[in-house]
Amino acid sequence: MAVHWRLRSFLAKKGIFTATAFQKRILKKTGTLISLQNLCNYMNRRPSLLRLKTIEIICTSLDCSLEDLCTVKPFKINDKSEKKLSFKNTPHAKRSLKKFPNPNNYE
Repeated sequence: MAVHWRLRSFLAKKGIFTATAFQKRILKKTGTLISLQNLCNYMNRRPSLLRLKTIEIICTSLDCSLEDLCTVKPFKINDKSEKKLSFKNTPHAKRSLKKFPNPNNYE
């Protein structure tokens, strides 16, 4: 999934350039304190995990929606991929060179 995280550019449009200023705005608007380290992480890179409560706090403090902060696009799936059989994946040195014996030849 292609997630494009644009929190830093959105904050720049609002005139917020540091995590401290962002923290003060969140505290003023919502009364909630988020650590500076978490805010720096959210500003500098795409978070791998973000709680819904945190998204709600950020969007409330910035008067925006989640669509303003990020976009999610599905990744492309290759439909032409073929399933490989295990025989084809086995190296030639490990393949059995003899054919299976015919059971009718035994007494």
